[in-house]
Amino acid sequence: MNKTHLLSVLFSLFLVACSKQPLPFESYDAAQQSIKSLNTALKPADTASVSTEQVLPFSSAYLSLRHQMYQRLQTMTLSNAQTQQLNYLIIAERFPERFFSWPAQVNVLENLLSAQMQNTKANEVIEWLKFTQDQLDSALQSNLRLNKVELNLLQGYLQTPLLKQSSANDLKAQIAEFNDYLAQYKPRGSIGLRGLANGSEWYQSKLNYFSGAVKSPLQWVDTINQHLQMNSHTAPNLSYNEHHSTSFISQYLSQAPKVKGIDWQTDYMLLPAMAKNSQLSPEDKRLMLALMETDVGIHYHAWTLSQAKVNLVKRLAISQRDAQYLVEDSVLYPGHAFSFAEQLLTL
Repeated sequence: MNKTHLLSVLFSLFLVACSKQPLPFESYDAAQQSIKSLNTALKPADTASVSTEQVLPFSSAYLSLRHQMYQRLQTMTLSNAQTQQLNYLIIAERFPERFFSWPAQVNVLENLLSAQMQNTKANEVIEWLKFTQDQLDSALQSNLRLNKVELNLLQGYLQTPLLKQSSANDLKAQIAEFNDYLAQYKPRGSIGLRGLANGSEWYQSKLNYFSGAVKSPLQWVDTINQHLQMNSHTAPNLSYNEHHSTSFISQYLSQAPKVKGIDWQTDYMLLPAMAKNSQLSPEDKRLMLALMETDVGIHYHAWTLSQAKVNLVKRLAISQRDAQYLVEDSVLYPGHAFSFAEQLLTL
């Protein structure tokens, strides 16, 4: 091959590579709307933003489209807070979330059967339930299991659709089969992320993002304990939804000036940016510190549900019911409480 021909070939390859670069979204708002549409079954969006063709959660098509969207966002000029969230979500792609195609925070089945997703056919829902069961089986081969909080929530979600579907309905039969599968399923011993393969690394990535600092869980515990000793012991005035489709921290910050994000688990908000400028009462400062302490206890020290509840009741003088809700929320939304770390703790 002569030199001129070689240069021609290399230039052609360069043009092909350039042509494959993803085009950026027209705006960050457009990116958010696309991601909202993709995640309709996980976080129902405004009707106007729902696409005509739905992609089922954590299917190969879903993961591919989501990755493409992240790539397109990487080509855009973003704020520091937006870039940090995008990097956090890209890092999360390598962790085990994809094995759990039904996130326990959300009644995905109810969302799929809702009027908003009327384009989703019953046979697609059946296939997704089969896919979810297959994913859970595959996860077992990698030492990945649901914890008992997640298992209990999923079992609860199946009961209403079981009653609604007609006895001859194929969908009802598949729901019943999945229900039987979960009845025999053995959850992992630890309710925290540390009980998963690569769970410690996954948790560390969450701590790094939400806190805005790179510190080990043990370093955080020392800092949190020092601040807890100096804060009010008055019980906080808690307000929250009974379900867990939106985290307690997202609910708490819902009245603050909204900073748009692209993560359905944070209700499409940038929680650290919003928490940074929030005014906390002495009681709420102690609440957030206690939630951070509980978060590390669950996901790093492998506290049980009972241990975590006892700790919150002791720290906050709250009811058993409130403690149960907050502990479950910490299990389902690791690291969210650390959105307040920059405001409350010396970093």
